[in-house]
Amino acid sequence: MIRCKMYVSEKQDRAYAAYGGGPGVRQQESVVKLSAATDDGNKEWSKYTPSGQIELHITNPVAFEAFKLGQFYLVDFVEAPADEASEQK
Repeated sequence: MIRCKMYVSEKQDRAYAAYGGGPGVRQQESVVKLSAATDDGNKEWSKYTPSGQIELHITNPVAFEAFKLGQFYLVDFVEAPADEASEQK
């Protein structure tokens, strides 16, 4: 497992053309950008990984509101099987 401390560096709402929706059909989307934290508590990690960014495209307003601008979050990367069939073996 790899754990990263990140913070919400940007939040924005935007609309885009809905796939297969025809002309004028718009879908609302919210984007959350997480950037690597380089504060004193994360100094050792950021020494070797000085930057990084995760961008989430969210259509669930409740999930979007759960991310607070400037708030720190821990992100865990855990190796996963390539597909669900492998996971259930």
